[in-house]
Amino acid sequence: MRAFIVTLLFFFAPVILMFALRHLALLLRIWLAWRRNRAANEHVIDITPARPSPASRGFIAVAIIVGVICAALVWMRLGDESGPPGAYVPAHIDAQGHVIPGQYQKP
Repeated sequence: MRAFIVTLLFFFAPVILMFALRHLALLLRIWLAWRRNRAANEHVIDITPARPSPASRGFIAVAIIVGVICAALVWMRLGDESGPPGAYVPAHIDAQGHVIPGQYQKP
């Protein structure tokens, strides 16, 4: 168990370290660019998006109807016992060493 944990540590630690260094370098570059840009520009441009509107009643009704239809179809399918007739024989190897794929045998 100890060998497995050490193996995982030495496999994942460099990967995590590389991602961390990559993101730290990226964050440092963004921070430096932001400082440079803030010193150069004193103008503020508001890009706040408009307030989102709630979903319409028609959309909510259609979503509920589709959900009820899907639930009813699943409920009917769960109660359905019809399936292929016979018994399933899984894949096996015959006496000559050939692979016989799995199939349904008729009763």
